[in-house]
Amino acid sequence: MQASLVSTLNKKRQLLVIGGGVGGYTAAIRAAKDGFAVTVVESGALGGTCLNVGCIPTKSLLHQAYLFRQTESLGYFGVDLERLKPAVEAVMSIKDQAVWQLVQGVKTLVKKNQITLIQGTGEFVGPRSVRISETGAVLDPDLVVIASGSEPVIPPIPGHDLLGVITSDGAVSLKALPKSVLIVGGGVIGAEFAQIFSDFRVKVTVVEKLERLLPEEDPDVAAVLQASLARRGVEFFTGAAVREIKRANGRLLVAYATSAGPQETSVDLVLMAVGRRPRLAALKLEKAGIQLNAGAIQTDDRCRTNVPGVYAVGDACGGLLLAHKAGAEAECAVADMAGHGWSMTGRVIPRAVYTSPEIAAVGLTETEARRTCATLKIGKFPFSASGKAVAGGHTEGFVKVMADGQTDQIVGISMVGADVTNLLGEATLAVQMELTLPALMQTVHPHPTLTEALMEAAHDAYDNGAIHLIPRPVRTPGAGP
Repeated sequence: MQASLVSTLNKKRQLLVIGGGVGGYTAAIRAAKDGFAVTVVESGALGGTCLNVGCIPTKSLLHQAYLFRQTESLGYFGVDLERLKPAVEAVMSIKDQAVWQLVQGVKTLVKKNQITLIQGTGEFVGPRSVRISETGAVLDPDLVVIASGSEPVIPPIPGHDLLGVITSDGAVSLKALPKSVLIVGGGVIGAEFAQIFSDFRVKVTVVEKLERLLPEEDPDVAAVLQASLARRGVEFFTGAAVREIKRANGRLLVAYATSAGPQETSVDLVLMAVGRRPRLAALKLEKAGIQLNAGAIQTDDRCRTNVPGVYAVGDACGGLLLAHKAGAEAECAVADMAGHGWSMTGRVIPRAVYTSPEIAAVGLTETEARRTCATLKIGKFPFSASGKAVAGGHTEGFVKVMADGQTDQIVGISMVGADVTNLLGEATLAVQMELTLPALMQTVHPHPTLTEALMEAAHDAYDNGAIHLIPRPVRTPGAGP
């Protein structure tokens, strides 16, 4: 065999990954395992938003806040609860340790998979040509994956730049707890921080522009969480818009419009939690000719951009800004490079909110399902009828299963209650694999577990046949509503 041909066969394809978050490092590791020569360019810490300022630190804070809330039971034994105060330094140290451990794990994986890591900012100077801003070095790989992540949205409210107005990035590293906080936004980020602060006995006010908390989920699901937070003392103003933030008497005075008229609240801290958006400005995508759609990189079902050899995954592509979506897209992109023909078409993306109670959902909401299906079957099973939930003292919430009334195919599952995120794997598999109600009903579920609620809700949707529910009244045709 000619030497030149041997050299060509032995040459690894060069892949450059811009961003070291979940989407980026997943693409890098998968590509390295598939025989690519991989370089990752990351301007911050490996792990990106999820590991450093998103999923992991917030889950640590939520867990610690929940444990602190449990100390209230000590009042039964005569303990003076007013003397119990959370040590913020210890809380943040525990959070930092969790983050450090996971970031070190990613560093080890990058090293062991022989991935080159460049600390710097990548910017396009051509279709597949990327310059490292800090050094001026130009890389010309065979393939590129853009996984640049996201950044908090800061609405242009007068006073948004005042000291004491922060985003979720700053909220995970507070040096002290405020006595009061106003959260602008009642989506997932706002709800989780409302839980954290209220569990740590901070006075919380939530101002949400739309008519209810978690407007992306069904009203009956969101209502359970809102009622729970309200019992913790969280005050909600929905259908309200913040007009101005200003300094007054050493505090922040927030003015907002509500259906009942203008309101003002004086607080120690304001948290902007109106969402995140793709982080794209530093990439100079226009020099590569990469097309955007609504502020996000436009891709097809295999995560390809309009520029041959350039892929984009995760938050950079918009849609649901979720770590597990980024990871799935990263694997899909690398599979396409390797010729495996994977696609994102038909994949369902589960959604989770890690409050107390938790919210977990996959597929269509009830609102969407009613628009999509000619007829709809809906089954609910409350945790108050679950043996495992009753035994554990967590009976709040329910599981809701929705299926097409003509085919019995499950099109969506929504859950609210303690630990329901741990039921989301089975629920996602049911929707992804287009299971029918009978298929879920006939799957033997272990007892006592919370997973039985999925089976019982399927029975309820199919034929009003949940074993542990009193049968619903059967409506007589023509008898009216």
